[in-house]
Amino acid sequence: MTHHEVSANLLSDTIMKRLDPYFEQGIEFHGYLSPGFVLGVIMVDLAKEILGPHDLIDAVVETKACLPDAIQLMTSCSYGNGWMRVKDWDKFALTLYDKHKLDGVRVFVNLEEVKKHPSIERWLMREGHTRKEELANEVMRVGRSILSWQRVRAAPYQRIENAPLAVCSSCGETHSSVDSDLCIRCSGGEDYYEVMDGAVE
Repeated sequence: MTHHEVSANLLSDTIMKRLDPYFEQGIEFHGYLSPGFVLGVIMVDLAKEILGPHDLIDAVVETKACLPDAIQLMTSCSYGNGWMRVKDWDKFALTLYDKHKLDGVRVFVNLEEVKKHPSIERWLMREGHTRKEELANEVMRVGRSILSWQRVRAAPYQRIENAPLAVCSSCGETHSSVDSDLCIRCSGGEDYYEVMDGAVE
């Protein structure tokens, strides 16, 4: 497995000019300018630069935290259109790859480089409270210096077709026909809300 250290440690003025709009949009899109989102923007930009122009790409992110939003903001890949897969591996890493040829680039955090920046390391390892605004600015300053990348070939991915829908015999709402005649909530399988009154607006 070959790891490539990124030659440009800091973000050049040209790169910063390219990324500034994403940082600004991130405040609204992500909710605030988190260090994870900032790092995600830098990672996606690097992956796109190395991969080169491609009409159709897919993405895989290896954590649920922050990186999916950077992918969705900067590429045509989203959870909704199925072009982005999210792995709950707690690895701060992402891959962009050609949808047909499957050749791609995986960008990940280089932990040895991160150790040179104790506050970033503490945040990355979830070792206590951090001042996230200050940390986001520090991530911008260190830029690509804490990243490595490798060329990869993605495994073929067969998307699962959605099952037809059925109508729940209890609540009357749609649910997957793979379930019983009751939806997951009515069958007691999973719930995330409690109805406060019986009225339906």
